[in-house]
Amino acid sequence: MNTQHPIPDIISQHLAAYHIQTLAPAWIELTPQTDQIQSLGGAWQSYFTTNLELGSSITSACEYLQGMLPIQESFELPQVQMRNDKYTDILAFHDAQTQTDWLLFCDVTMSTLQLQEYQQAANELNLLKDQLNQTLGRFVGEEVAQRASNGTLQFNIAGERKVITTLFVDIRGFTPFNESHDAQDVMHALNQYMDCMLKPILEEAGMVDKIIGDGVMAVFGVLASDNNSADNAFVAAKSIQAKVKALNKQRGNEGQDQLGVGIGIATGDAVLGILGSHERRAFTAIGRHVNLAARLESNARIGEILLDEASVTALDNPPSFALVSLTLKGIGKTHAYSLTS
Repeated sequence: MNTQHPIPDIISQHLAAYHIQTLAPAWIELTPQTDQIQSLGGAWQSYFTTNLELGSSITSACEYLQGMLPIQESFELPQVQMRNDKYTDILAFHDAQTQTDWLLFCDVTMSTLQLQEYQQAANELNLLKDQLNQTLGRFVGEEVAQRASNGTLQFNIAGERKVITTLFVDIRGFTPFNESHDAQDVMHALNQYMDCMLKPILEEAGMVDKIIGDGVMAVFGVLASDNNSADNAFVAAKSIQAKVKALNKQRGNEGQDQLGVGIGIATGDAVLGILGSHERRAFTAIGRHVNLAARLESNARIGEILLDEASVTALDNPPSFALVSLTLKGIGKTHAYSLTS
């Protein structure tokens, strides 16, 4: 049975001595109802740049006390910076028994500097967090970055099963273009076409799963949206083709080579989760329809969008598609719906 015992006197004395030594207290007795020094003691020399004399004004030596004396009621000035970068708690109080006013100075330099270090570290972490969010937001969108940062978007290794729409888009003819042009020209062109592909995805609540060379995989249905995932993916696909068409017109006017993109879209059940080792992990989606979307993209011609039946069925207002029959690698004969810009 635990029994509470009062702290032994010898322990109390050692604790008091330890704290007194750590705080290096200085005390000043004031003439009642004035700011004049009546007596002083303790380590007051470590707090003031000038000598204090009996009968002199304490507010002349300590500007922080100006306008606060004589003492009307007890007050505390925490973490006041005094001489030699010392930080001090100043306590003012009235002794009712002796009718005496007192000022107590306690050294809190160590704790204040530690707090400043913690605050500096917190500021640096917040700055780093903002920089990471900005970098992440450039690739997966501001909403994804914010939700990942605040913990509202989480996937574990086991994964989460969800119906989503997957979109694959790839630049056609990029390999021969790469082999026949200067590397700097290739990089400039790739960034132009990537801008056309990524922006529409992010604008339609899509998540960029990965960038694969000159292609992009994106998933829809993970982030909240007013539309269903198939509608978001289809709107993004049409916007991509429109932006690429406008870019090609610009590049043609400038005498530059023009490239096109093909897009594949499929909807279905998938497992969303974190894939990889302890050293390197990444979010991804795994499912049969993901493979289907990739195969549809590989068969899509320049300017074409190919959708599976599940995606077309899920569209609120489907346009007039051309029904095509394809033989897809690893999947076999498949009906798909084609829209050409």
